[in-house]
Amino acid sequence: MYDRFEKLEEDKKMKIINAGLSVFSENGYVKTSIDKIVELADISKGSLFYYFESKKNFFIFLYAYCTKKMEQLAMENETNFMAYTDFFERLKKIEAIKTDLTVKYPYMYSFLMKAYVETAPAVQKEIQKINQKYTNTETLKIYENLDYSKFKEGINPQMVIQLVIWCSEGCMNQLLMKRKMNPSSAVSSEELTEIFQVFDSYMELLQKNFYKVEYL
Repeated sequence: MYDRFEKLEEDKKMKIINAGLSVFSENGYVKTSIDKIVELADISKGSLFYYFESKKNFFIFLYAYCTKKMEQLAMENETNFMAYTDFFERLKKIEAIKTDLTVKYPYMYSFLMKAYVETAPAVQKEIQKINQKYTNTETLKIYENLDYSKFKEGINPQMVIQLVIWCSEGCMNQLLMKRKMNPSSAVSSEELTEIFQVFDSYMELLQKNFYKVEYL
C-alpha cells in the first residue's frame, strides 16, 4: 500500500517515521500538524502526501508499524527473557531488550501509549482492528511461568506489574524530555545507561517492599 515510501533509502524512512512518532506522541492525532512533521523530517508536505496520501494513513501506518515491531521484538527475544523465572529479574531483562528499539525509535513507546487510547473517530476503528490483529499473546508470555511465591502474603502480583509498567513509562518519559533539548541526535549509550540505572533503582525498591525477607 505504501510502495513509494518503502522505496526510499533507510535513513530517510527512519527520519520520516521518527518525526511522525515524535509529533503524534506529543500532540495526539487531532492536534498534530503535518507542517511540524515535515519540518522535522526535512521533506515537503507534498512528499508526505505522495507517500501516504493523508494524515490519517500516516498515523495508521505508524501504529501498525510500531505494533508489528513490538511483536517481533517479543518473539525474537522470547528465549532470552523466559529463562528468568524471578519476577523482577525477568522484567529487568525485558527492559534491557527494549534498548535497541529505543535507540532506533526514541518516541515509539510514548506514541504507542497515546495512540492506544486515541479517541479521534477518524482513526479509532482502525486502531481497534490493528489491536485485534496483533493480539496480546506474545505480550502475555512475558508473565508466564513466573515464580510468584517470593511475594509477601497479600500482595497482588498484577498490581505490582502495573507499578512496574508505570515506572518503565516514567523512566522513558524522562529520557524523552531530555531528547527535546537535542532531538536530532541519536540516543547515546550514556543516556540509556542512566535511564536503566534509575529503572533498576525503582525495581530494587519494589522488590524490597513486596518480596519476603528470605528472597532479598
